[in-house]
Amino acid sequence: MSSGRSGLFAAAGVAATGIIWGIAWALLTPGIEGRVVEDGRAVAIGDATAEFGAIGRFFCLALAAGVVLAIVFWYPPALRGPLGVAGLSVGAVAAGIVAIWVGDAVARQRFSGRDGVPVGGEFTQPPTLRIDGAHLDTLGGLSVSWVLLVVAPITALVTYFLLVVMNREADLGHPASATDDSAALDTTQSEPSHS
Repeated sequence: MSSGRSGLFAAAGVAATGIIWGIAWALLTPGIEGRVVEDGRAVAIGDATAEFGAIGRFFCLALAAGVVLAIVFWYPPALRGPLGVAGLSVGAVAAGIVAIWVGDAVARQRFSGRDGVPVGGEFTQPPTLRIDGAHLDTLGGLSVSWVLLVVAPITALVTYFLLVVMNREADLGHPASATDDSAALDTTQSEPSHS
């Protein structure tokens, strides 16, 4: 697989992982139940741990996404090495941002929120991925905790490291190393001996 195709494969893997991760989170996460007590004011009435459960589910899915992304970046031999590690790091953060956008959009479709609910009425709204003290406002105004965006990259890098350690080839099977070695052999064989 050429480096252009490898890059395309990795980009598609990042996008697909982010989309699947976001949809899975939105479908697995619980909604926050509430009641409108007066115009513009509501209180939570349901399970107090629903918000924490939503963050916990995102965290667990981030661990799985990190492993998947490491395998995506390991599969094409052209991406093995420093370029693959850099791409994996950036790609894992990008997949997390995609997951947040997609997950938020799907969760908003699942849970209607409190818009249009009369005073005394009950509603279910989507949870947020926000941890107080670790807030980050991403593009699009979505509120997310930066702590959740580092889970997938750290998991991906640890998994990638394990793949490197388990590899028996010194060049990690990188195709450029094989062509460099064969070129070096051709040069040494063509030199005349001085004996």
